[in-house]
Amino acid sequence: MTLWQAYSCDAITGKQIDRIPFSAFSYARLLSAGGDGQAAVPLDGTFTKTELRSLLQPLSRMLVLERDGVVEYMGTVAHPPKYVRGQSTVSVQLEDVWARFLRRGGWDHTAPNVEKWETTVTGSLRDHAVAVIRRGRDEGPVLPEMGLPISLPAVQSGSVARTYYGYHVEMVGDVLQDLLDEGLDVYFQPRWISNGDSDWLMRSDIGWSSGVTREFFVTADLSEVAGFSESGDASRVTNNARYVGEGSEVDMLVRSNRNTASPYPLLDKTTQAKNVSDVAQLSAMANQDLTMYGAPTIQWEFSVLGDSPVDVGDTVRLHFDGDPWIPDGWHTRRVVKVAVSVPGPDVKTISVQPAGGA
Repeated sequence: MTLWQAYSCDAITGKQIDRIPFSAFSYARLLSAGGDGQAAVPLDGTFTKTELRSLLQPLSRMLVLERDGVVEYMGTVAHPPKYVRGQSTVSVQLEDVWARFLRRGGWDHTAPNVEKWETTVTGSLRDHAVAVIRRGRDEGPVLPEMGLPISLPAVQSGSVARTYYGYHVEMVGDVLQDLLDEGLDVYFQPRWISNGDSDWLMRSDIGWSSGVTREFFVTADLSEVAGFSESGDASRVTNNARYVGEGSEVDMLVRSNRNTASPYPLLDKTTQAKNVSDVAQLSAMANQDLTMYGAPTIQWEFSVLGDSPVDVGDTVRLHFDGDPWIPDGWHTRRVVKVAVSVPGPDVKTISVQPAGGA
């Protein structure tokens, strides 16, 4: 029998505080994007009102959901819990670490004049991501506390050199989004660490995957796949990509590339990259856009049993035979989202996409 448990943890340190009851829990974990959660916590007398308010304190507490001892989701309490008189639960909204990045500056917070601060980073795109998280987590005052329970990867090395200027006042999330737009993938895996505390393990690279491949026969009798569907999004398709770099007015650096073999009408995309002063980098970024956004993104969604080990970043191979819409044969995709709702059928909903796409 599956054992689900939830814990309240410190949102700054990840320290486990206490186990708390819940009557319902839903969540989504995503690749290179934030995933929300929601919990219903019963008012059953397990804790006093003061204790429960402390365990569910917004922004300074996280809820960690585990299945059979393995962390499935971790999210900060986003707002004060919602209470309706006459109901026996409070509703708690949760946000994972991506929401914190939108409210954390990507500059050195010890700088006396942020508009005069600057730093140059040379390395891989992942190194740039790690550097901005470190600036937002480690470089600042003692109070208010800056801590975020994240385990960061080692330096990867690379040749991408960029200067970040304080007068741009970019949030950590702004810098990360720019790096994602260049093809970097980032997944923050929630987990328990050896001392019993919780944290997010940052796993990242261009085209990152977990290294695990799983196979499913979708159209077979007694298939473990249910509720298969296909949808698409063409809103970011481009065949003329232009990047605007350092400078202003007529002195700004601009590079563009066009895909003349595109089957679509002219679709322009202009991206600001004010931290980039290298024209070769701007040109490479425009070419990357033509690759990533050259065609619509096609997403497949399906359900598997809740104890299936398939997870974000896994490669899945799906086999079809005789489907009226999907071509016969094997199709390789990457898991970009896992969603679960408890209580309910013991299933998890999986979303997969080809690598790249718009």
